[in-house]
Amino acid sequence: MVKPPKKQFCWLMSGGLMLKSSLLEIDLSPVLDYLDQSGSISILVLDHELFIKNCNHFFMKLIESSENPIGQNLKDLLLPEDREMFINLPKEGYQVINYNLTSSHNNQNYMVGYLYKVNNGFILLSERAWITDDQIIQEISKLNNDMTNMTRELNKKNNALEKANAQITKLSRIDSLTGIANRRYFLEYFQKVHAHATRQDTPLSLVMADLDYFKDINDHFGHYTGDVVLKEFADLLQNKSRQEDLPARIGGEEFAVLLIHTGADQALTHAERMRSKLESMELSNHNIKVTACFGVANLKDGEKIEEIMKRADKALYTAKNAGRNTVRFAT
Repeated sequence: MVKPPKKQFCWLMSGGLMLKSSLLEIDLSPVLDYLDQSGSISILVLDHELFIKNCNHFFMKLIESSENPIGQNLKDLLLPEDREMFINLPKEGYQVINYNLTSSHNNQNYMVGYLYKVNNGFILLSERAWITDDQIIQEISKLNNDMTNMTRELNKKNNALEKANAQITKLSRIDSLTGIANRRYFLEYFQKVHAHATRQDTPLSLVMADLDYFKDINDHFGHYTGDVVLKEFADLLQNKSRQEDLPARIGGEEFAVLLIHTGADQALTHAERMRSKLESMELSNHNIKVTACFGVANLKDGEKIEEIMKRADKALYTAKNAGRNTVRFAT
């Protein structure tokens, strides 16, 4: 069976078939595979001009054709006198259809069916007329219940998939050691806020930070303790930042903080506050005193991301050459 087009799903309720918009993206293959096994109901998916977009095996059995009927017009498979009933098609809801379906061997099947209007055309569900309308509705209702159960399960799986994708996205943005943004997401976010600041002519500042003598901590206390120090420094940057700001671990013991809507004086004050707080802290269970250098740069008119990062980095190394544990502003 040809796989059905996506963005179509329907169900019977109170005798009428309606389109459920929240299910448009669900893969209908399992549903139509089930319907394919019904064996007594002809199922057609039609466009607005009644060209066949999909069908089940029972319909192909009725027309006795080995060729795929998709792309044919349903009217061409009806007796001439039955084609007129498909002129006034329902604009909403459904209508009962009685028609004679011809086969490739000129056999005729008198069909009783229901033509339902959906967004992308019509769905025609019909049965050979030797059973009653009530029996058709009963059979379709049974199929509807089965499809509802299957839809419920598909929804559960889709929700679980959405949560998993959201978790993957989050993990791709976070530095696994410190829990703050990684370099990749930092640069992505920087591009967004840089474009906004340039377009709206609003201030934007960048603070680069580097822990002093971090190699000595690893050498004397081990890399595990060094990791604890990095994590606690990242926590400090996070706690001292506003919600719209973004602290990130750029690599190793080097960190950065994007300060949104922040001018030069405010950025210097913010960096000095972080430096002073770090100086007064004792990090890890070894009560290690740690300091850091900070380089601050304020976005200039027409300046690119690479240029402001280069200036902030230069200010950082100026702070290191000045004796560590200090803040310097980029000119």
